[in-house]
Amino acid sequence: MESLTLSDIEQKYYSELFVYCDTDNTKKVASNGRVLDLFRAAQLPSEVVLQITELCGATRLGHFGRSQFYIALKLIAIAQSGLPLRVESLNS
Repeated sequence: MESLTLSDIEQKYYSELFVYCDTDNTKKVASNGRVLDLFRAAQLPSEVVLQITELCGATRLGHFGRSQFYIALKLIAIAQSGLPLRVESLNS
């Protein structure tokens, strides 16, 4: 997967959201609890959220690491913009 480029504002915001979701301070976030609430707040169809979870690698790992979490947040923003979900769109 290509590297993810974040602005300073995105980096700070995403980092704060990760800490918020990492309730056990394990640097791994399960795809339930606060993450589920956060993703539901995006008001995307369930199938789109599942596709995002697949694309970012969290399904394969069984959790969101920081990298997967940040990629998922970028993909949510892409989906909310009405653009097609593609990993190639992450840095555009």
